[in-house]
Parts: sequence; C-alpha cells; structure tokens
Amino acid sequence: MAGFELGFWNAWLMSVPFLALVACMVGRKRDVVKRMSDMTGYSRTEKLLTVSASLSPYPFTLATIWVPFTSSVLLICLGLLVYVLGMAILAASLNAIIETPLGEPFATGPYLFSRNPMYVGATAVLLGICLATVNLGLFVYVVVATLLQHFMILAEERICRIKFGALFDRYTERVPRYLLVV
Repeated sequence: MAGFELGFWNAWLMSVPFLALVACMVGRKRDVVKRMSDMTGYSRTEKLLTVSASLSPYPFTLATIWVPFTSSVLLICLGLLVYVLGMAILAASLNAIIETPLGEPFATGPYLFSRNPMYVGATAVLLGICLATVNLGLFVYVVVATLLQHFMILAEERICRIKFGALFDRYTERVPRYLLVV
C-alpha cells in the first residue's frame, strides 16, 4: 500500500486535469457557478453539508501531491480506466448544466441515466486516483466525501420537488439517483 511522499510521478498528475476540466467547463458560462451553488430554501444543516461536500474534492486533490502511484501496472491501468470514464461523465454533465436554460431542470445527456451524473463522474475520478495509488487514506477520504455528497443530493432533491413538483416526481420515477442505484 502506497504512503505519502513528495515526488514528480505522484497522483497530482491526475488531479490537475480534473481541476482544469471543472474550471474550464464552469468558466464557459457566467451563471453556472451561481446556479450550482444556489442554496435557497436549504436548512442550516443542509447548507453545512452542501458546502462541505462541494469543497471536499480540493483537500483530496491537494493531498495527491504527496501520493505516489502504485507499482502495479494492472491497478494503474484500472485506475486510469475509471478515471477517464469519470472525466467523460463529468464533462458531459457539466455541459448539460451549461446548456440547460435557467429555471429548467437538468434532464439531458447523462441526466437521462442518472439524476446526479456530475457527482457520479467526480466520484469515479477520485476512485480512479485511489486505484492508481492504492492509498487507504485517500480511499477513506473518498468514502466520507461521498457520504457528504449523498446528504447534499438529498437536499437538492427536496428543493427540486418544491421547485418542479410533478415534473420532478416523474423524472425520479424514470431515472435512478446514481446509476443503477435508486
């Protein structure tokens, strides 16, 4: 199992493209950050969980500066596969958010298969990094961050039910919350 040591061939090489993708996609349209961070109607606890979940990838990516890749070529390849799949899902999700008119629910692209593909994609990216490094500390961090995301998603869905009513209810009947898991 890999530990923590500063080096050039560390997992930051996977974190930088992840952060760059998010920055580039979100930077394409001015209102995207505002739209994605709107917590109107959230309780104090929901706001705390949402902020915590939203910020959770940043300490992870910072930690990857000190996390070397595993010596197992198989795990590196498997990690890269999960990582690339996650990046593709994340990019398509952010594109759907950007292209959806303000005030309408996200229901195109990967949102046809998952109510939360952005989070599925981001989690896959982080898990890909965990596989490529075989670092237990990073993996435990991803588990905690994923739990925080789940509670943030529950708050988002509560607000969507209020905002979109029966339209959102029909959507939740057709589309699972994550991928194959309702």
